[in-house]
Amino acid sequence: MPSNQSPLGALPARFRRERLLIVGCGDIGQRVVRDLRTGPGAGRMQVLALTSSADNVVPLRSRGAVPLIGNLDDIKTLRRLSGVATRVLHLAPPPGEGAGGRDWWRDPRTVALARAL
Repeated sequence: MPSNQSPLGALPARFRRERLLIVGCGDIGQRVVRDLRTGPGAGRMQVLALTSSADNVVPLRSRGAVPLIGNLDDIKTLRRLSGVATRVLHLAPPPGEGAGGRDWWRDPRTVALARAL
Protein backbone atom coordinates (compact mmCIF):
# COMPACT_ATOMS: atom_id res chain seq x y z
CA MET A 1 0.00 0.00 0.00
CA PRO A 2 1.40 3.46 -0.90
CA SER A 3 2.56 5.45 2.13
CA ASN A 4 0.17 8.34 1.40
CA GLN A 5 -2.96 6.14 1.38
CA SER A 6 -5.05 5.64 4.50
CA PRO A 7 -5.44 2.02 5.66
CA LEU A 8 -9.14 2.78 6.00
CA GLY A 9 -9.48 3.59 2.32
CA ALA A 10 -11.08 6.68 0.84
CA LEU A 11 -13.82 8.35 2.83
CA PRO A 12 -17.25 8.57 1.19
CA ALA A 13 -17.93 11.95 -0.42
CA ARG A 14 -20.49 12.87 2.26
CA PHE A 15 -17.69 12.84 4.86
CA ARG A 16 -15.29 14.90 2.72
CA ARG A 17 -17.80 17.68 2.07
CA GLU A 18 -17.35 20.97 3.93
CA ARG A 19 -19.94 21.70 6.62
CA LEU A 20 -20.81 25.32 7.42
CA LEU A 21 -22.58 26.16 10.67
CA ILE A 22 -24.46 29.46 10.47
CA VAL A 23 -25.14 31.00 13.87
CA GLY A 24 -27.75 33.71 13.53
CA CYS A 25 -30.09 32.89 10.67
CA GLY A 26 -31.85 36.20 10.38
CA ASP A 27 -32.10 38.01 7.07
CA ILE A 28 -28.39 37.84 6.23
CA GLY A 29 -28.02 34.23 7.36
CA GLN A 30 -30.96 33.19 5.20
CA ARG A 31 -29.43 34.98 2.21
CA VAL A 32 -26.21 33.06 2.76
CA VAL A 33 -28.16 29.78 2.84
CA ARG A 34 -29.94 30.72 -0.40
CA ASP A 35 -26.71 31.72 -2.16
CA LEU A 36 -24.94 28.54 -1.09
CA ARG A 37 -27.83 26.48 -2.44
CA THR A 38 -28.30 28.30 -5.75
CA GLY A 39 -25.07 30.17 -6.51
CA PRO A 40 -21.82 28.99 -8.10
CA GLY A 41 -20.62 25.77 -6.49
CA ALA A 42 -24.08 25.01 -5.14
CA GLY A 43 -24.22 21.78 -3.19
CA ARG A 44 -20.52 21.57 -2.43
CA MET A 45 -21.08 22.54 1.18
CA GLN A 46 -23.57 21.20 3.68
CA VAL A 47 -25.19 24.09 5.52
CA LEU A 48 -26.19 23.72 9.16
CA ALA A 49 -28.21 26.46 10.85
CA LEU A 50 -28.38 27.02 14.59
CA THR A 51 -31.79 28.26 15.69
CA SER A 52 -33.28 28.78 19.11
CA SER A 53 -36.84 28.49 17.84
CA ALA A 54 -38.60 25.31 16.75
CA ASP A 55 -40.75 27.56 14.54
CA ASN A 56 -37.71 28.15 12.31
CA VAL A 57 -36.98 24.47 11.63
CA VAL A 58 -39.33 24.04 8.66
CA PRO A 59 -38.41 27.33 6.94
CA LEU A 60 -34.68 26.63 7.32
CA ARG A 61 -35.09 23.09 6.02
CA SER A 62 -37.11 24.35 3.04
CA ARG A 63 -34.23 26.69 2.17
CA GLY A 64 -31.80 23.78 2.15
CA ALA A 65 -30.20 24.06 5.59
CA VAL A 66 -30.04 21.41 8.28
CA PRO A 67 -31.58 23.12 11.32
CA LEU A 68 -30.04 22.52 14.74
CA ILE A 69 -31.91 23.64 17.86
CA GLY A 70 -29.70 25.45 20.32
CA ASN A 71 -29.53 28.64 22.30
CA LEU A 72 -26.46 30.82 22.76
CA ASP A 73 -27.74 31.68 26.24
CA ASP A 74 -27.91 28.01 27.29
CA ILE A 75 -24.47 26.41 27.29
CA LYS A 76 -25.94 22.90 27.63
CA THR A 77 -27.54 23.18 24.18
CA LEU A 78 -24.21 24.17 22.61
CA ARG A 79 -22.20 21.13 23.75
CA ARG A 80 -23.47 18.92 20.95
CA LEU A 81 -22.10 21.35 18.35
CA SER A 82 -18.54 20.23 19.02
CA GLY A 83 -17.01 19.03 15.76
CA VAL A 84 -20.25 19.34 13.79
CA ALA A 85 -18.86 21.83 11.26
CA THR A 86 -15.63 22.53 9.43
CA ARG A 87 -16.47 26.25 9.23
CA VAL A 88 -18.61 28.66 11.25
CA LEU A 89 -20.31 31.89 10.19
CA HIS A 90 -21.28 33.81 13.33
CA LEU A 91 -23.98 36.38 12.58
CA ALA A 92 -25.83 36.41 15.91
CA PRO A 93 -25.94 39.81 17.61
CA PRO A 94 -24.41 40.27 21.05
CA PRO A 95 -26.74 40.16 24.04
CA GLY A 96 -28.98 43.16 24.76
CA GLU A 97 -27.72 46.66 24.20
CA GLY A 98 -25.29 47.80 26.83
CA ALA A 99 -24.46 44.27 27.99
CA GLY A 100 -20.87 44.02 29.05
CA GLY A 101 -20.32 47.77 29.40
CA ARG A 102 -16.77 48.59 28.37
CA ASP A 103 -16.15 44.92 27.59
CA TRP A 104 -18.81 44.76 24.86
CA TRP A 105 -16.31 42.91 22.64
CA ARG A 106 -16.25 40.01 25.12
CA ASP A 107 -19.68 38.72 24.23
CA PRO A 108 -20.31 35.86 26.70
CA ARG A 109 -22.49 34.07 24.15
CA THR A 110 -19.72 34.06 21.55
CA VAL A 111 -17.22 32.88 24.15
CA ALA A 112 -19.57 30.01 25.12
CA LEU A 113 -20.02 29.06 21.46
CA ALA A 114 -16.28 29.10 20.80
CA ARG A 115 -15.66 26.88 23.85
CA ALA A 116 -18.35 24.44 22.73
CA LEU A 117 -16.96 24.21 19.21
